[in-house]
Amino acid sequence: MNPLDLWLPVLVCGFVLFFCSFLAWAILPHHKPDVKRLPDEDALLGMIRSANLAPGQYMFPWCEHADAKNPEAMARLKAGPWGMLRVWPGAANMPRNMAATVAVFLVVSAVIAWLASRALPAGAAFVDVFAFVAVAGVLAHTAGGVLGEIWFTKPLRAKVMDFIDGVVYGLVTALVFALLWPSA
Repeated sequence: MNPLDLWLPVLVCGFVLFFCSFLAWAILPHHKPDVKRLPDEDALLGMIRSANLAPGQYMFPWCEHADAKNPEAMARLKAGPWGMLRVWPGAANMPRNMAATVAVFLVVSAVIAWLASRALPAGAAFVDVFAFVAVAGVLAHTAGGVLGEIWFTKPLRAKVMDFIDGVVYGLVTALVFALLWPSA
Protein backbone atom coordinates (compact mmCIF):
# COMPACT_ATOMS: atom_id res chain seq x y z
CA MET A 1 0.00 0.00 0.00
CA ASN A 2 1.19 3.52 -0.74
CA PRO A 3 1.87 5.51 2.47
CA LEU A 4 0.42 8.61 0.75
CA ASP A 5 -2.97 6.88 0.94
CA LEU A 6 -2.79 7.59 4.67
CA TRP A 7 -2.62 11.41 4.43
CA LEU A 8 -6.05 11.81 6.07
CA PRO A 9 -5.30 9.73 9.20
CA VAL A 10 -1.93 11.51 9.52
CA LEU A 11 -3.55 14.97 9.42
CA VAL A 12 -6.45 14.03 11.68
CA CYS A 13 -4.11 12.30 14.11
CA GLY A 14 -1.74 15.28 14.29
CA PHE A 15 -4.52 17.66 15.28
CA VAL A 16 -6.41 15.23 17.54
CA LEU A 17 -3.19 14.50 19.43
CA PHE A 18 -2.53 18.23 19.79
CA PHE A 19 -5.99 18.56 21.35
CA CYS A 20 -5.25 15.60 23.66
CA SER A 21 -1.97 17.23 24.66
CA PHE A 22 -3.77 20.52 25.34
CA LEU A 23 -6.27 18.67 27.53
CA ALA A 24 -3.50 16.86 29.41
CA TRP A 25 -1.44 19.97 30.12
CA ALA A 26 -3.96 22.83 30.31
CA ILE A 27 -7.27 21.36 31.46
CA LEU A 28 -6.85 18.06 33.31
CA PRO A 29 -5.27 18.16 36.78
CA HIS A 30 -2.87 15.21 36.52
CA HIS A 31 0.24 17.27 35.59
CA LYS A 32 -0.30 20.07 38.14
CA PRO A 33 1.84 18.38 40.86
CA ASP A 34 4.73 17.76 38.41
CA VAL A 35 6.46 21.02 39.35
CA LYS A 36 6.62 22.83 42.66
CA ARG A 37 7.10 26.44 43.66
CA LEU A 38 10.43 27.29 45.25
CA PRO A 39 10.14 28.26 48.94
CA ASP A 40 12.26 31.44 48.49
CA GLU A 41 11.82 32.08 44.78
CA ASP A 42 12.81 35.76 44.97
CA ALA A 43 16.21 34.96 46.52
CA LEU A 44 16.99 32.31 43.90
CA LEU A 45 15.80 34.54 41.04
CA GLY A 46 18.02 37.33 42.36
CA MET A 47 21.03 35.01 42.45
CA ILE A 48 20.35 33.76 38.92
CA ARG A 49 19.89 37.32 37.60
CA SER A 50 23.11 38.45 39.27
CA ALA A 51 24.97 35.51 37.68
CA ASN A 52 23.84 36.81 34.26
CA LEU A 53 23.54 33.26 32.92
CA ALA A 54 23.22 32.81 29.18
CA PRO A 55 20.25 30.70 28.06
CA GLY A 56 21.15 27.03 28.37
CA GLN A 57 21.14 24.02 30.65
CA TYR A 58 23.33 23.95 33.75
CA MET A 59 24.14 21.04 36.04
CA PHE A 60 25.04 21.40 39.70
CA PRO A 61 27.28 20.68 41.41
CA TRP A 62 29.56 20.71 38.38
CA CYS A 63 31.86 17.72 38.24
CA GLU A 64 33.82 16.33 35.32
CA HIS A 65 35.76 13.09 35.14
CA ALA A 66 38.98 14.98 35.87
CA ASP A 67 37.44 16.25 39.14
CA ALA A 68 37.32 12.71 40.55
CA LYS A 69 40.75 13.33 42.11
CA ASN A 70 39.87 16.79 43.42
CA PRO A 71 38.77 16.52 47.10
CA GLU A 72 36.91 19.87 46.98
CA ALA A 73 34.88 18.82 43.94
CA MET A 74 34.12 15.45 45.53
CA ALA A 75 33.02 17.16 48.76
CA ARG A 76 30.61 19.43 46.80
CA LEU A 77 29.29 16.40 44.94
CA LYS A 78 28.82 14.41 48.14
CA ALA A 79 27.13 17.29 49.96
CA GLY A 80 24.53 17.95 47.22
CA PRO A 81 21.95 19.00 46.31
CA TRP A 82 22.14 17.79 42.72
CA GLY A 83 20.11 19.10 39.85
CA MET A 84 19.79 20.91 36.59
CA LEU A 85 18.78 24.46 35.84
CA ARG A 86 17.35 25.45 32.47
CA VAL A 87 17.52 29.11 31.56
CA TRP A 88 15.23 30.05 28.68
CA PRO A 89 15.97 32.91 26.29
CA GLY A 90 12.69 34.59 27.25
CA ALA A 91 9.07 33.87 28.02
CA ALA A 92 7.58 30.88 26.23
CA ASN A 93 6.49 31.67 22.67
CA MET A 94 3.11 29.94 22.81
CA PRO A 95 2.18 30.17 19.10
CA ARG A 96 5.60 28.81 18.05
CA ASN A 97 5.48 26.05 20.68
CA MET A 98 1.95 25.03 19.69
CA ALA A 99 2.92 24.90 16.00
CA ALA A 100 6.00 22.84 16.86
CA THR A 101 3.85 20.45 18.92
CA VAL A 102 1.46 19.93 15.98
CA ALA A 103 4.48 19.41 13.69
CA VAL A 104 5.93 16.73 15.98
CA PHE A 105 2.58 14.91 16.14
CA LEU A 106 2.29 15.10 12.33
CA VAL A 107 5.82 13.73 11.82
CA VAL A 108 5.29 10.89 14.31
CA SER A 109 1.93 10.08 12.67
CA ALA A 110 3.55 10.12 9.21
CA VAL A 111 6.28 7.71 10.34
CA ILE A 112 3.65 5.42 11.89
CA ALA A 113 1.66 5.66 8.61
CA TRP A 114 4.71 4.63 6.62
CA LEU A 115 5.38 1.71 8.96
CA ALA A 116 1.72 0.59 8.93
CA SER A 117 1.55 0.86 5.14
CA ARG A 118 4.44 -1.60 4.88
CA ALA A 119 2.81 -4.10 7.25
CA LEU A 120 -0.92 -3.86 6.52
CA PRO A 121 -2.84 -3.89 3.24
CA ALA A 122 -5.62 -1.54 2.23
CA GLY A 123 -8.85 -2.98 3.60
CA ALA A 124 -7.17 -4.52 6.66
CA ALA A 125 -9.50 -5.30 9.54
CA PHE A 126 -10.13 -2.61 12.14
CA VAL A 127 -8.67 -4.76 14.93
CA ASP A 128 -5.49 -5.49 12.95
CA VAL A 129 -4.90 -1.82 12.15
CA PHE A 130 -5.69 -0.81 15.72
CA ALA A 131 -3.36 -3.42 17.24
CA PHE A 132 -0.43 -2.66 14.95
CA VAL A 133 -0.71 1.12 15.16
CA ALA A 134 -1.31 0.99 18.93
CA VAL A 135 2.01 -0.76 19.48
CA ALA A 136 3.85 1.68 17.21
CA GLY A 137 2.04 4.68 18.72
CA VAL A 138 2.61 3.71 22.34
CA LEU A 139 6.29 3.07 21.60
CA ALA A 140 6.63 6.39 19.78
CA HIS A 141 4.91 8.42 22.48
CA THR A 142 6.41 6.74 25.55
CA ALA A 143 9.95 5.69 24.66
CA GLY A 144 11.25 9.03 23.40
CA GLY A 145 12.18 10.49 26.76
CA VAL A 146 13.39 7.35 28.51
CA LEU A 147 17.13 7.88 28.00
CA GLY A 148 16.90 11.47 29.20
CA GLU A 149 14.99 10.28 32.23
CA ILE A 150 17.63 7.69 33.07
CA TRP A 151 20.28 10.38 33.38
CA PHE A 152 18.34 13.58 34.14
CA THR A 153 15.43 12.36 36.18
CA LYS A 154 12.01 13.71 37.09
CA PRO A 155 10.03 12.64 40.15
CA LEU A 156 8.47 9.18 39.72
CA ARG A 157 4.93 10.58 39.67
CA ALA A 158 5.78 12.89 36.74
CA LYS A 159 7.36 9.98 34.85
CA VAL A 160 4.23 7.87 35.37
CA MET A 161 1.95 10.71 34.20
CA ASP A 162 4.10 11.22 31.07
CA PHE A 163 3.93 7.46 30.40
CA ILE A 164 0.14 7.45 30.80
CA ASP A 165 -0.12 10.39 28.39
CA GLY A 166 2.03 8.47 25.89
CA VAL A 167 -0.18 5.39 26.15
CA VAL A 168 -3.29 7.52 25.58
CA TYR A 169 -1.65 9.24 22.59
CA GLY A 170 -0.71 5.83 21.16
CA LEU A 171 -4.23 4.47 21.60
CA VAL A 172 -5.79 7.60 20.10
CA THR A 173 -3.40 7.26 17.15
CA ALA A 174 -4.51 3.64 16.72
CA LEU A 175 -8.19 4.59 16.86
CA VAL A 176 -7.81 7.34 14.25
CA PHE A 177 -5.87 5.07 11.88
CA ALA A 178 -8.26 2.14 12.36
CA LEU A 179 -11.30 4.34 11.68
CA LEU A 180 -9.76 6.02 8.62
CA TRP A 181 -7.85 3.06 7.16
CA PRO A 182 -8.36 2.90 3.37
CA SER A 183 -10.61 0.19 2.03
CA ALA A 184 -9.35 -2.38 -0.46
